[in-house]
Order: sequence, then structure tokens, then C-alpha cells
Amino acid sequence: MPADNGRIPSGVSGALLFLLQPGLSLKRWVILAAFGGATIALGVAFALQVPVGMSFVKLIGLASLRSVPPLLRGLVFVGAGLAVMAVAALGLYRSVFKVRKRRKAAGLLDSLYLERILGVGPRVVAIGGGTGLSSLLRGLKHYTANLTAVVTVADDGGSSGRLRTEKGMLPPGDIRNCLAALADSEDVMQKLMDYRFTTTGDLNGHSFGNMLIAALASIGGGFDKGIEMAGELLAIRGKVIPSTPDNVVLVGSTVSGRELLGESRVGTTTEKLQTVALVPANARAHSEALLAIEQADLIVLGPGSLFTSIVPNLLVREISEAIVRSRALKMYIANVAEQKGETEGLSVLDHLNVVRRYGGKECVDIVVVNRLVPEVEEGAPRPLTVRPGEWQDPVSCVQADVVDVEAPTHHDPMKLASVIAATYRRHRVVRLRLRRLWRGA
Repeated sequence: MPADNGRIPSGVSGALLFLLQPGLSLKRWVILAAFGGATIALGVAFALQVPVGMSFVKLIGLASLRSVPPLLRGLVFVGAGLAVMAVAALGLYRSVFKVRKRRKAAGLLDSLYLERILGVGPRVVAIGGGTGLSSLLRGLKHYTANLTAVVTVADDGGSSGRLRTEKGMLPPGDIRNCLAALADSEDVMQKLMDYRFTTTGDLNGHSFGNMLIAALASIGGGFDKGIEMAGELLAIRGKVIPSTPDNVVLVGSTVSGRELLGESRVGTTTEKLQTVALVPANARAHSEALLAIEQADLIVLGPGSLFTSIVPNLLVREISEAIVRSRALKMYIANVAEQKGETEGLSVLDHLNVVRRYGGKECVDIVVVNRLVPEVEEGAPRPLTVRPGEWQDPVSCVQADVVDVEAPTHHDPMKLASVIAATYRRHRVVRLRLRRLWRGA
């Protein structure tokens, strides 16, 4: 078992311990090679007529070709041993070569871990957008490589909005954040993808990551291809897919009847929202998103802005219908704190009811809520918690410490992923289990 600090144990002994992990498809070939080596040694002993013990000779009997001349007998055993070792070497090479071919940028042990351990993990679909989804992915990628992020593309502000207007492409901002979160070299890539140009020209305010996706989309011949190529460059664990290929606009209506056009206006409203909708209302779902939801073992909604990150995905009718039909375990991750304007005054149950209103009554099985009330400054967003005995709903409520102590209004990625993994194991024991052997993968 790897060390508790989340990295491969150092030294030869640590590497050997890791290689003994089940599921790496290596031990069978090593054992076969050892058998071949033993056969060769036995052949040499027979050829040189070295005594090997009467009991052993009696045990192998005729199978050891006892009546054949010693030299020929030895050559037969040496040849058989060489053949076995050749088969073992070929099998070992193929097993490692397949992994290295797909993970050229990673080291050998990293590649084996990603492909053989995380690669057989459960199929998880995370649905949302904004910083909440990227934070979730940052933790979940240590448990499974079968991870699909289904991301909203209703953003119309900042660099994404400008690219959307100027190039007629889907907004890449939330997708950029998810790609960076799933990257192997997360810290470096996050800084690179988030870097914003400061100039007096057209580049001013654009993020490098958005420009990269836009460039790759032009080179590859489409937005989907651009995302795929960016994922390959960043060596991401999993896939990132827009919830719809259509150019959609989020429209909100406040309690006073005022209409808000665009995600940026909906997200910054100071008035309570009554409803939200997409234009066009019949936006198509991305085919790969539907396939991922259909095949999922676990579907996670949130965390993130309720009306601007989570609900826009559910407004794509085929997406919400696919979630309801899915046999996967479905979790809703409640935010750690309310958002001024957008969800101010809403309880955890209010959040859940909004999700069910747009996603369907059976779109959530479990709600994950922060248990500890963090200390926040006066005027800061109110923490979202559930008091003991307060929860009265058929949907199960799991309370746990998932808050980031350095940012009390946000989730801690590793705490949240650990709670999701433990909850999945308890409720879906017959499924593949989430496993996290070390954090440094």
C-alpha cells in the first residue's frame, strides 16, 4: 500500500510494493518468467549431471526425461525454459507498451497506476459548470479515470463571451477550467490555462486557455475536436463534454417579472429568481453526454451556482430525461454557502427542490451537505447546513466535513471526493468501488 502522504513510496522497495498491487496485469508474466528461469536452471543441472536430490528426482519421474542422455535432456529443459521466458517477456512488453503508448508524458509507474488501477474504476459523470465542477473533478480524478464532465455552455461574459460573439463558437471558459482540473500537471496547467493577457489591443482580457481551445478548434475543424486535442495536450484523466452542441442563451425571470437575458446577468442579479429557461428551448443534448449518462455508475450534480451552472444542463431536456432513466446512483452536492442574489435565503431543501423542478423528481438519490459550520466574516455568504432532525425528505441526506478551511465558502476537493467515494461504496456495494491508492498520480 502506498504511503499516507499520497505519493509512491520512494526507493526500490516502494516501487516493488506498488507493482504487487492487484490489477496491473504484470504479476502473471513475472511468475511465468520465474517458472521459465527455474526450468532453465533445471536443464543446466541435468546437462551437467548435478545432483538435485533423490526425492525431487522421484517426484518429477518420467516428465523429466530421466532415460534421455544428460546433454540432450538438459538442452530440452533449457529450450523449454527459454521458450517460456520468451512468452513471458512478450506478454510483459505488450502489457507495458499499451500503457506507455497511451500515457507517453507520464512515468512508468504513473502510467500503470492511471491505466490499470484508475482505469478500471467506476464510470462517473459530473454535471455542472463554473469553479464548483472543476473543484469536484480535482478530487475525483484520484479515484477513477472513467470520469466524464458534462459542462454548461451558457456562459456569455468575459473572454468566453467575446470569443462566442467574435468567432461564433461555444464559450470555452468552464470547459477550460475542467480540462485544467483533470490535467496530470495540475498546478502548472492551471496557471497557464488561467493566464490572462494584459495589452492595449484585442487580446486584452483573454485567457490563454480559451485562446488555446479556440485555436485547436480551428485546426481540428470543430469545437469538439478542439476540446479533445486540448485534453490530449494536457494529458487529462477523463473526458470533458459540453451538455449541448447548440448556441444557447440563458434567460431568467425575477419574482417582480423582470427578464434577465444572458448567464452573466442572471448570475449577478440582486433580486430573487422565479424561473430560468434556455433559448432555444429545444436545445439538443450532446450525443457523448447522453452515452456517458447511460453508462454511468455514479452521477454527480454540482457543486456550483444553482441557476447558472447546474440548472442550465438540466434545461437540456434530453439530459434531464437521461438522468432520470439512468440506473446510476445520483448525488446532488449542495453548496457550502448561499450565493448573494442568486440563492440568497434558500435552504438546502430549497436547492434540492429547484434541481428536481428542472431535472425531474427522480434525478437525485442522495444530497451531500457540509456538516461543520465554518467561521465566516460579517457580511459573508451564509453557510448552508442542515440541523439535526431538520431533514424531512425521501432523498437521503449525507452530512460531512467537506469545507475548505482556507476558503470557508468553498469545498475542499479531496474532502469532498472522499465523502463521495465512501457514500458510493455504502450505497452501491455491488458496483465497482472507488479506490484511491495515492494522490501523486
